[in-house]
Amino acid sequence: MDFSIIIKYILIGILSAYLLIYGLRPSVPYPDSILELYENPWLLVLVVIINFYVYIWDSKVGILLCLSVVALIFDMIQFTN
Repeated sequence: MDFSIIIKYILIGILSAYLLIYGLRPSVPYPDSILELYENPWLLVLVVIINFYVYIWDSKVGILLCLSVVALIFDMIQFTN
């Protein structure tokens, strides 16, 4: 059994659940761990770099992570103004 495939599908499930619960519904408040990005914008640069390497590893997981980051950036723009 190949554990990298299992890890990829678990990550796809987690990112899909995140997008359905938080990313695509801005009326739902984020948990405290995600709100750290609002206080420390340099973490966003780190997330974008990690997203690049995740995309190189697997394109499906990278695209879902990119959608999550874009949703988070739009929420940051919407709620900080």
